[in-house]
Amino acid sequence: MTTEIPRPSPAMIDFSRVSKRYGAHNRALHDVSFTVNAGEMLFLTGHSGAGKTTILKLIMGMENLSYGQARVNGHDLRALNPRQRPRYRQGIGMIFQDHRLLNDRNVLANIALPLQIRGFDDTFSLRRARAALTQVGLQGKEDFYPQELSSGQQQRVGIARAMVARPPLILADEPTGNLDPDLSLELMELFLELNKHGSTIVIASHDLFLIKRLKKRVLVLQDGELIDDFRPDSLA
Repeated sequence: MTTEIPRPSPAMIDFSRVSKRYGAHNRALHDVSFTVNAGEMLFLTGHSGAGKTTILKLIMGMENLSYGQARVNGHDLRALNPRQRPRYRQGIGMIFQDHRLLNDRNVLANIALPLQIRGFDDTFSLRRARAALTQVGLQGKEDFYPQELSSGQQQRVGIARAMVARPPLILADEPTGNLDPDLSLELMELFLELNKHGSTIVIASHDLFLIKRLKKRVLVLQDGELIDDFRPDSLA
């Protein structure tokens, strides 16, 4: 009997010698190369200004590469034109440190918004939003407004909004930056659960204690350069 050799997962993100400059003297990234496989979960870490957020912005199509090549979910980022970017971003869920919820909409409406933007009707969008709200442990909060929730609850709403359209890729920029350690760990458990269901997840964080506890791959940035690609499973 022959044993089938497992095939490697296709790349969700592939950066090849990527650099990003703002003007002639402000170097945000320099010669950064890495690959993230579909279904992988990893962290970007480094000091403030190391390049973590720049990488997320490039992946989101919010910034343009200065040099190098990058592909995300089969898309060549250099080839995306302004008309293509909104549709491209529909394949990415983004979670921000400051939540960026709409204060004039209740929790359910905030979560349903990405689906409504895609053209789904209200019945479908609200049903999916309720399911996402339950998944992040906030059932019963549908009619609350963001300002009526704690910071941790608002971040959960942000996660529900990012996952409601079931994108293949979820990005998070310092999602636990304003939370205490217990709440931070609870949120990370949500990310782990999303990852188990197949989402590729990239989290920018400077919380080294939390990163070590989760034992996931870590890309370490310093002054815009990738200085380490640490894989805990390689030590097993």
